[in-house]
Amino acid sequence: MNSTTFKVNRLAIALVATLALNHAIAGKISNVDLAKKELSAVATAEMPAKAAALCSQVKGGAAAANANNVVAAAIELRPAAAIAVVSAIARQNAELAPEAAAKAVSLLPKEAAAIARAAAAAAPSQAAKIVFAICKVVPTKYNVVATAVAQEVPAATKEILAAVSSAVPGVKLFIESVSVTEKDSSVARVMAQVDTLVKAAATASKTSPEQVIVPPTRPAPGFAVAPPPSTGPPFTPLGDTPTELNRTNTIEIPPGGGRNYSGP
Repeated sequence: MNSTTFKVNRLAIALVATLALNHAIAGKISNVDLAKKELSAVATAEMPAKAAALCSQVKGGAAAANANNVVAAAIELRPAAAIAVVSAIARQNAELAPEAAAKAVSLLPKEAAAIARAAAAAAPSQAAKIVFAICKVVPTKYNVVATAVAQEVPAATKEILAAVSSAVPGVKLFIESVSVTEKDSSVARVMAQVDTLVKAAATASKTSPEQVIVPPTRPAPGFAVAPPPSTGPPFTPLGDTPTELNRTNTIEIPPGGGRNYSGP
């Protein structure tokens, strides 16, 4: 091996090592466990700010997945900090507010209203998207989520109602019906009326409100497969051409004539 070839090989190896290192560094917050390592290195009071900073480091198509990892890591480390973490992320990265809030709610569904309110207060421009994202995760909490967000962003009433209708098709007709009679009403009032209609529909159909909100998926109807046609003997046409009946080729039988069926 000459010196030129040796240098080329060394350069190639160095380049591969550099690319691998850069990939590892760039992907350090793309995994929940590594995000936990980053967050656990700071004090609890600093965790929300650190989470927001980690989310800011990734842009483009990978930003949402990275935010999900950061939120999941923060909640695994300290569930009580979930609301503060979502608020910090939403304040510093408004476009990630829906993703961060929805991920947090998926892990802490009982905190849906509080998380939604915190995200909307920090990123009011994302109010409707926050409602939509959270309602897709916990559709049965549509009323408390919409009401909580509307309390923080009352100017987004129409957008919030539209977001609920889109995310939870089971209540779309109820929202449209109430909106006709409750024009210019608050989201809280509309949601209260819709909730009443949902319960009435559940009682009438002898089911639960949850099944009215999220109807069970029904399998497509099956179709019986027709059996193959059986093979029979070939059709044999009549040997002669049918004869036309007329008085010249018919025999008249007088009354009482004909065959005697009384004998053997």
